Amino acid sequence: MATETPSISIHLTFFIDPAKGDEFLAALRPVFEAVTAEPKNIFFEVYTSPDKPGVFKFVENWNATVDWMLTVQLAKDYYKAAFAVVDAIQVKDREYEIWTRMSGTEWVFVGKEMLS
Repeated sequence: MATETPSISIHLTFFIDPAKGDEFLAALRPVFEAVTAEPKNIFFEVYTSPDKPGVFKFVENWNATVDWMLTVQLAKDYYKAAFAVVDAIQVKDREYEIWTRMSGTEWVFVGKEMLS
């Protein structure tokens, strides 16, 4: 019997000085490009809310285990320079959640608009 590939979703919330939003995004651009080039990364989107200036949410999906994410991926050097900038302009510590995808495809939907 084949084993299913583990799949997790990382939800990072950043609380940045609203006047420093462009600086934040510029600092994170190299991380975004490096992460999306990783073979185990399968999704990455950045969100912001017009009602919460300076709050950004990153949603990343990975074909990986939580242990791999914490011990291998997050140890990569390209995070260091970006997080040094983020730490200097954040107004509150970043928060994260790690979710494990339910197995199978019963609870999966991707609209055709996402694929174009």
